[in-house]
Amino acid sequence: MANWAKLQEDLTGLPVVKRARHGIHFKRADGQIEAHFSGKPCHYEDNGVWKPIDTTLLLGADGFYGCPHSPVKVHKDGRVKVDKSDYSQFTKLPGSPIGKVDGNRIVREFPGGYQELFVTEDGFREVITVVKRTFPIEKFLAKQSGTLPSAYKTSPQTAVDANGDVFEITSDTKAFGDWLEGAAYPVVIDPDFAVTSGVGGDTTINTAIPTSSRGSATTIQVSTGDTKRKGLIRFDLSSVSAGSTATAAALKLTSAAIYTATVTYDLFKIADANGDWIPGTTSLTPAPAGEPCWNAKKADGSGGVTTAWAGSVGCSSAGTDFINTVLATYDNTSGDYDLRTNTQYDWNFNSSGLTVLNSYFGQSSNNGFLFTQSGTVQTSFHSGNATTESYRPVLSVTYTAGSTGVPKQYLHYARLRSN
Repeated sequence: MANWAKLQEDLTGLPVVKRARHGIHFKRADGQIEAHFSGKPCHYEDNGVWKPIDTTLLLGADGFYGCPHSPVKVHKDGRVKVDKSDYSQFTKLPGSPIGKVDGNRIVREFPGGYQELFVTEDGFREVITVVKRTFPIEKFLAKQSGTLPSAYKTSPQTAVDANGDVFEITSDTKAFGDWLEGAAYPVVIDPDFAVTSGVGGDTTINTAIPTSSRGSATTIQVSTGDTKRKGLIRFDLSSVSAGSTATAAALKLTSAAIYTATVTYDLFKIADANGDWIPGTTSLTPAPAGEPCWNAKKADGSGGVTTAWAGSVGCSSAGTDFINTVLATYDNTSGDYDLRTNTQYDWNFNSSGLTVLNSYFGQSSNNGFLFTQSGTVQTSFHSGNATTESYRPVLSVTYTAGSTGVPKQYLHYARLRSN
């Protein structure tokens, strides 16, 4: 599904009463509003009107493919450009293949692997999957020219092997070649860029790689024991007016693999002292300046700390780093212990969780949430960077609108839709 907002409309079957950059609001028959929020943008503004983002690629007159919400354009020969700028990007690939359009991506196949080009909701994503290395590594490295518009931030080119080892690719191709010699295949290379502004997003902090960022990872990982992993997640709830009251809510996460585990997952509010954490846009060791890792709320870019977590490493101190009141739980300790691949699980908010959501309504930003699990098994869920939109985390909130919650024209529109 290349249109997240349309997916939510199909799932609910309810009339839309409000659209916002990161959320969509529906009118229920009982008079309440049901809103779904995404960490990625789901609407774009066109002459003052919010319209759903659809990342299905459309052919333009210049031979490039793009989407109405974005100035980013891609070509079947692998070229990438940004309209109204001189920026361009290109990865040659062995044999210089001409790709095929497949919905929201262009796929270029070459002996031993394939490349995928996406125009995303907030930028561009390239994924090169090398199943077997049979060509010089220079053919897999993206070349950029010109200046990327200031709204975007380029993520350093990285390579990730099948074991999760990450290598930042620089001009030192020998070092990259040496790393590839010991890598477990397939290896995934991804030179991306994205808009840096926005409240929503998610990341993982990991004691096994305490100086690493994980903001661009496609999964959120959680575990306890000798290796601890914690997820951090935030949604933009500013489109719910202050004074509204949440009556039900659930964090909807989709499992990234099959796990047989008797574990309980808990969600907590991140404390005010850590409320300015950012998800980050990379997955690098060391974490770039300003991005979070296990050791730091804001890393210094050289493996050190610019700003520490308020209490202790790993955002671990109850009362200082996070508020030690469980807000939502998913209990997997009875019955069927399997977490099935690509299956959605709901973490339902309790009364304390609803109170926290009420405090986030109408705010331009919020502290977000920390989630953990019991048990020693590592589990993972699809993150907001998942290329399949339906796998991304969703926060579903049912609320009674405050006095300024839903403009009269939206309610009139809802009544017309229901008649």
